[in-house]
Amino acid sequence: MMMSTRNLLISAILLLYPLAAPAAQSYPVDDAQLYANAKSHEDGKIVWYLNQPLEPLRLVANEFERQYPGMKVELQRAVGGQLLQKFVRESDAKQNIADLVQISDPVMMRDLAQGNYLAHWKVPTHDRIPAGYRIGDQAYSAIITDMAIPYNANKLTPEEVAILQKGWDGVLDPRFKGRFAVSSSRSGIGYAGLSMFLDPALKDRYGEKFLAKVIQQKPAVYSDGAMALDRVVAGEQDFFFWFTEGPSVTKWMQGAPLRWIEPSPRPAYPNALQGISAAAPHPNGARLFQDWLTSDAGAKALQDKYGVRTSLEGVPDTRKAAQQPWSPKPKDYHIDLQRWAKNYSATQNLWAKILKENR
Repeated sequence: MMMSTRNLLISAILLLYPLAAPAAQSYPVDDAQLYANAKSHEDGKIVWYLNQPLEPLRLVANEFERQYPGMKVELQRAVGGQLLQKFVRESDAKQNIADLVQISDPVMMRDLAQGNYLAHWKVPTHDRIPAGYRIGDQAYSAIITDMAIPYNANKLTPEEVAILQKGWDGVLDPRFKGRFAVSSSRSGIGYAGLSMFLDPALKDRYGEKFLAKVIQQKPAVYSDGAMALDRVVAGEQDFFFWFTEGPSVTKWMQGAPLRWIEPSPRPAYPNALQGISAAAPHPNGARLFQDWLTSDAGAKALQDKYGVRTSLEGVPDTRKAAQQPWSPKPKDYHIDLQRWAKNYSATQNLWAKILKENR
């Protein structure tokens, strides 16, 4: 679903009318004490709002629950813009449900932080997380998101894989017309690809004309990237142009006929920025989970259960998928987050216009 006019204005509203800063509260910095408090005073419950794929993050949450018996994580998922609306609406009405909110768009998370919707909490591994993967001490991204072209291994020939691997513009080959999916979702995942394609330094190869030609290839358009990926798994679409690598890895580990292509350069950026609600109903549990997800144990769970690269420095890449001989090893294109913040709305509006005029 495309973002409504009201939703487009939310970021501006957050900055113009931020919540009053909550009174400072003291919480133990020791995880053992946070754990004890969470079990005794908060029934061990944590409510996690997220817009990442639900299935692999349920597996990640299971690892947390194993390490901390008695803790229970409830996951609630929505597309990024819808999730932001829900969280802000509940916070403004003081009907707080979420303890943690995770959104793939750095601009949305920045605005939540500046609007006092997120608590200050410096995780123990703060200095091991690159500056570009955190917003002060209010939000952290434990994940490096790599953009890829997930494909059904039963639908593409080796020759077709090679065409797509040579460059992102391989999608324009006439043989791919009507065989792939794209997403209209206004999200960080969607924007990451757009940001690279519209980079002035790459305009001679990509740019607006390239995006128009992509849509003239008559792809199926889905409002939710996770839904599009499921259609690729089912064989209804041959590939998905473009999506984050992580969910593809997860489904591959489960036996789905998925592989992925990552032409050089591949967009890489801080995805799944996560913060603690300033009015979290379960504040000790929320802090315990935030500490854990950004720890070595959390990094291992993210690699093993979600299949994503971790942003935590000093952690080796042990993902099974990364060790496969067919696993791509491209150069990274690092998203310019300042340009992201400046051009986000205009770029998303342009993409919506291209989708409408070229289908």
